Parts: sequence; C-alpha cells; structure tokens
Amino acid sequence: MLSLDQHLRYERESLSRYPRNSDGAIEWGAVADDLVLCSMESDSIELSTVIQQFAPKAGRLIFFWESLAVPSVEMGIESCISHLPGIAESVPELWIYSPDDRIVVEISFSGVLTAAHVPADADDRSSA
Repeated sequence: MLSLDQHLRYERESLSRYPRNSDGAIEWGAVADDLVLCSMESDSIELSTVIQQFAPKAGRLIFFWESLAVPSVEMGIESCISHLPGIAESVPELWIYSPDDRIVVEISFSGVLTAAHVPADADDRSSA
C-alpha cells in the first residue's frame, strides 16, 4: 500500500495531468488523439495483454481505485500480471499507472478500457 504522500506524488505524475469529468474519470474527448494508444470495451481484451503491449518497460504498476477509502497500491509486474483479470472483474473503475513507461490505463465504470501516454506538463516540455 502507498502512503498518502506516495499516492499524491504518483497521482500528480499521472492522473492529474489529464482533464477529468466530475465523477473523476478521465475526459478522453479532451485528450490529444496522439496520446491515446487504444480504447475498447474492457470485456473485449485481457487487461494483462494491454499492460504487456503498451507498458513493456514496466517493473511496477500503481493501482488507483475509484475511492480514496481504498488505499492505492504499488505492485511488481511479475506479481500482478496473473492477478489482473481478478482485479478488473472485482473493481468497476480503476486506473493503472506505469511510471517506467509513463502510461495510464483506465477501466471506466461504463466498461471502456483506454490506454494512453501521460501528457507532458510545462516542466517536462521546458526541459526537453
């Protein structure tokens, strides 16, 4: 489990860089098309396939749940790949962040899985 400070740091690096709807979901219509890697019904593809395809450098993944009442979790990629189907089935909405790949995967309450690059912020662009 992540401490609150760790949670906030990872959230700033990832989810906070996207426009969000009032329910907390990412507003994908306002995200630049070149950032979005895939978007499909979550029951049409295995979550582990998406992670392996779009986060090939991932050594660890950060899991954010739909509620802060459930602490965010950091898991090593080896230990979580086999658990991803069960996680996706048991939680109606979640976000997975790969710090190594700078990729976010959202499974929305409506059943859509979207994977995207994390948008750069002004500090990233000025140092590039």
